Amino acid sequence: MLNEKTTQKVLFVWLIFLFLLSTRVLLVTKAGALLVSLLIVAFSIWVAFRLVESAVAAAWKISGVIASRLMRKPAEAHSAEPKGIGE
Repeated sequence: MLNEKTTQKVLFVWLIFLFLLSTRVLLVTKAGALLVSLLIVAFSIWVAFRLVESAVAAAWKISGVIASRLMRKPAEAHSAEPKGIGE
């Protein structure tokens, strides 16, 4: 178990090193700088979408709770009404 964690840490550090090295190489060229900029914009859009998605899900859940309470009240009111002579 301890050996696996050490291996994972080494691989993670190596991954970060390769990412920084490749980013450094990409930023040397104009096309690479454009590619990194587009990647940052795409990541920002993805994060914004995830934030909006969770907000919409929360609003949908709240509206469902409100709708269920509103739909329950008329049903309870109808059952408590006294019946008329002709019904």
